[in-house]
Amino acid sequence: MENRDSNLQIKIIDAGKSSDSHSHQLQNYVVYLIQLGTVTVKRRYSEFEALRKCLKKEFPTLIIPPIPEKQSLKSNIAFTTTNSFGFASSALSNTEHNNSVVVPNKSSDGTRPSDSIPMANLVEYRKRMLAAFLNKIFKVERLAESRFFLNFLDPEVSFLDYVTNKENNPLYRTSIYRLSPSRPLENLENQLYLTLPIPSSADSHLFKELSEEEQFQKFVSFEAKFIKYELVLSNISKLNKHLMKHIGELSEEISDLGSSFSQLSLIQDSTYIENIGRLFERHKLLLSALNSSINIGFMDKLMELKHFSITCKGLMEYNRKKIIQYKLIEKDLYNTRSRYKRYEVEEIRIRKIDQKMENVLHKGDGGSHENDEIVDPPITDEELQTALYSKSYNKPIYGKIPGVSKLNNIILKYVSDPNPDETRRTKFYNLKLRLFQLERQYQITQQDLGLINSAVMSELEVFHNWFKEELRKLVLAYNKFFKEYFMKSRDSWIETNSD
Repeated sequence: MENRDSNLQIKIIDAGKSSDSHSHQLQNYVVYLIQLGTVTVKRRYSEFEALRKCLKKEFPTLIIPPIPEKQSLKSNIAFTTTNSFGFASSALSNTEHNNSVVVPNKSSDGTRPSDSIPMANLVEYRKRMLAAFLNKIFKVERLAESRFFLNFLDPEVSFLDYVTNKENNPLYRTSIYRLSPSRPLENLENQLYLTLPIPSSADSHLFKELSEEEQFQKFVSFEAKFIKYELVLSNISKLNKHLMKHIGELSEEISDLGSSFSQLSLIQDSTYIENIGRLFERHKLLLSALNSSINIGFMDKLMELKHFSITCKGLMEYNRKKIIQYKLIEKDLYNTRSRYKRYEVEEIRIRKIDQKMENVLHKGDGGSHENDEIVDPPITDEELQTALYSKSYNKPIYGKIPGVSKLNNIILKYVSDPNPDETRRTKFYNLKLRLFQLERQYQITQQDLGLINSAVMSELEVFHNWFKEELRKLVLAYNKFFKEYFMKSRDSWIETNSD
């Protein structure tokens, strides 16, 4: 991934409650104040989600940086986060400016005052993670130049209105599997893409041979590596949770011990014992600082890497399903081509009969012109696009009325077709149109698949190298936190003993 050379940093400098009226009820939500240079803009969590969704569809073969998982403030996520991954609530509260977050007595989602600490921690955690998300986008030139990212940072733009307007709504609402992987914005009206089948993982059982595909085997190998990573990192998180709990308990006990030594120094009238008491009380601060450093500097990064791993799996899933989509089209094309050939033979036979009858009726007008092939004008791309658009958008208004289709079928049983030849030709034309559609879709998906396979594997290799380097930095940072703690602790003991 090509990085931009910029010293600018995007910061989330504040987060506060905002209110909006809807259906005569007061809806509370958190608004994040984003700063880039001299520009500031307010955005909600849902707007971050919308930005990532648009970028994911605009650049489907790139790993789009993750955002923190969506959780309601009612769900007690902060306790889940802190307990599952080793966060310490007190440490987070002490190290962040939580007073910037206004916690109501009771929000619209029923959050109680007792939840105020985890609510604040959740907001602060999101501030850090969302800022990291924006900065990672900002450093990748292709992402930073996206019109969605530029409008997201524009304080004059209502972002949710922007992504759902007439120009952008087709991208926002269309499945990623019906968008061009290389030029999605230029193909938003291309009916060949908009009518592609949407694949599912369940369809893979139809194609047993996929397990032997080189791309699938690469995915299996890649996932095996990350399963090992996830197991080890999960164990590190679990052990860190216990360690932080013990450090928290130890800091309280050391503080109590320091207070007891201070009381003893008053009884003994001993300056040395008083200094020991102060040393123990200062040591509590060192342990709290260690706790905070690990929570903010280590666990945040560990959570981010976990989310990146999930994002990486999503990219592989996209690649897998595009292969399945290609196979579905290939299968449908084979069946439709076989059906077309049968219809073509029948159509030639009927046209021969019609031609003979025509010759009998007009004996003197010319000779017989029998042909073993149907010579119709070829279907053009423009004709196909028009037909597919008409089929998608020009549906009868009564199409959704229950019973109409059944009633029509009953009537057709008793009413003869006034023009059976025209009906037959229309059916044959529609089948020919369908065959041409599948042939064109087969061509574009075959081309796209080559691009996707190459781009995704390249992105995964870059990601793997980045992931390994980030883990190395993470372990070095973890070691640095403890080293600084031990150095400061040792200096305090040396200073006290020298006195």
